[in-house]
Amino acid sequence: MGLPHRQKKHPYPLITILGDQIAYKGGIINLKTGPIQITIKGRPVRMSFNILPLGQDKAILGIPWLQEYNLKIN
Repeated sequence: MGLPHRQKKHPYPLITILGDQIAYKGGIINLKTGPIQITIKGRPVRMSFNILPLGQDKAILGIPWLQEYNLKIN
């Protein structure tokens, strides 16, 4: 992965937007990154990300993240 990461103090299940629990690899989020610095719309932001093995997917952005940064994903 190449990012600094650590165990979460309070792991929790990954839930879809429809309220279903993800079963892949146990579906429990128990690792998180950093915090790391990223750039969003030219602005530096420090934040942590949850880590879960996703198979082929590289990342899943949650609704709260998308709402805060108002990004268009294509």
